[in-house]
Amino acid sequence: MDARLEIITPAADTMLAPIADLRAAAGLSRSDASRDEELTALGKRISAEIVDACGIAVGKGAEPTLRKERVRETFRCSGNEVLVLARRHNVEIVTVTENGAEVTLDARSVDVEAGLVERWVDGRRTCWQARETVVAYDAGFDIVPPSLSGIVTDLARIRLSEASSDPLVKATTVDVDGVDSVRTERWVGGLAASDGSGFPAGFAARLERFMNRAIG
Repeated sequence: MDARLEIITPAADTMLAPIADLRAAAGLSRSDASRDEELTALGKRISAEIVDACGIAVGKGAEPTLRKERVRETFRCSGNEVLVLARRHNVEIVTVTENGAEVTLDARSVDVEAGLVERWVDGRRTCWQARETVVAYDAGFDIVPPSLSGIVTDLARIRLSEASSDPLVKATTVDVDGVDSVRTERWVGGLAASDGSGFPAGFAARLERFMNRAIG
C-alpha cells in the first residue's frame, strides 16, 4: 500500500506546553513574561524533539506535529482490509473518496485513537479495492493532554538546570578545617539516556502512548 500525506490546514501552534507552564518550570511566576522569548524557543525545541522521537509522519506543507491539523492522505491500494492513517489521535474523517467518488462510512469504520479506517458501507465490512483512495481528516490534539505537556515541562526544567550548572557534577563536598578542601564527584559518561530515546532515562516510557509505530 502506497500513501502520500499533505497538510491542508497546519496547526496554528506546535508547542506542546503552554508558556505559563514553562515559566513555572523556570521558577518564575506564571504571569512573569520576562523570559518568554527564551522559554518559547526552548518549548518549541523540546516539542520538535518529542515529535521526532515519536516518529510522527512528515507531510507536504508543514513540519510534523502532535497538535491538531487537517491533512489529506492518498492511498494507492487494492484489497486492503484497513487503511492505516499516517496521523493519529482524535481522528475525525472529513471526506473519503474512491477514484473520485465520495464514500459514506459507517460509524464503526474509524478507530479515532489508532488512526485505522475500515470500509464499512451500508452495514457491511468490505476491502478497499479502489485504485486511489483519498482521506481528508483532522488529527492531533487541540488541547494537549497533561501527560504530554508534563513531559515538556519536566524536560524544560532539566535543560534549564543543566544550563545553570555543570550537568556532569554528581556531588560536591566542601570541608572547612583551617583550609578549604573541595571534592567533586562526576557522573561517569554524563547524563545520556539509557533507553535510546535521546531523553533522560524513563521519558521514553512516558511517551509510549504517542509513539507512531508501524502496523503490519
